[in-house]
Amino acid sequence: MSEPESSVLGPSCLSTICCPDVAAVVEDYCHYLHLKVAATSIVDELLAEFWQCPELVGANMTVLANACGEPWLRLVEVKGIERLAPLKYHGWMALEVLVENVDSLIDGLTASPFKILRPVANLELSDNIRACQVEGPCGEVYYFTQIKGDVPPFDLPRARCVVDRLFIPVLCAPDRQASQRFYESFPGTSGLAFDTKITVINQAYGLPLNQQHPVATLMLRDQCLIEIDEIDAALTPPAASMRANIASIGFEVDDLDVLTLDWLSPPRKLAALPYSGRRVGLARGPAGEWLELIER
Repeated sequence: MSEPESSVLGPSCLSTICCPDVAAVVEDYCHYLHLKVAATSIVDELLAEFWQCPELVGANMTVLANACGEPWLRLVEVKGIERLAPLKYHGWMALEVLVENVDSLIDGLTASPFKILRPVANLELSDNIRACQVEGPCGEVYYFTQIKGDVPPFDLPRARCVVDRLFIPVLCAPDRQASQRFYESFPGTSGLAFDTKITVINQAYGLPLNQQHPVATLMLRDQCLIEIDEIDAALTPPAASMRANIASIGFEVDDLDVLTLDWLSPPRKLAALPYSGRRVGLARGPAGEWLELIER
């Protein structure tokens, strides 16, 4: 599956994590995942209004970047927020992140706030993909993934630093087909549907480790993808102004005006990093997930 040159969607450029104490979590990320602070600020009235979360005005916020200087992870302080049980709820379920050497990275996490969910292993899809699933300090889940060689038909990137960037946000959906149709409605975006085992999911739900699940993948720009996992036993998250764990994923798009979406917040210019004065709109997908669509 080669990169779709005409695709309007992608790359996935931002993941937003809710946490009760930003300062403590920033230290963990910088020390154990080799990220660095790109910006520290507070949520202003414009951003709180955009998220429809007026109670977050004044909340601490930090954007983290990789060693290449690319910001991709935003931590927002939400006092008293209770994490959701990892992997158990519809919406954004995990962040697949490129790493240079997954075995070395995981060795460094054994005495950290990052909980290793499954041992490092090659994927069933290809021995050129080696990965490990980890729960972060706020209940967010990471698939740390090392790409060692080509994996046709997929066009997959290689890591440029110890912990590089988000390249596959993973969605837990009640209906794979509905979610696939939604993302394929973006011009030029198409996907593949298949069934496969997801060992970390089977472990979390007490299922046979070889049990298969309906999955879809959609290739985006810049060697990014979206993975959609249909998990029958997953739950709808409790109502909240901003979802715990992984609150939203940001994607770049060519032109917001060509999109026909039911906007939660219509496009407007926002100054904060990583928007940097660009237009951004907030939409909700079929699994309840938030998408921030940022104009190039």
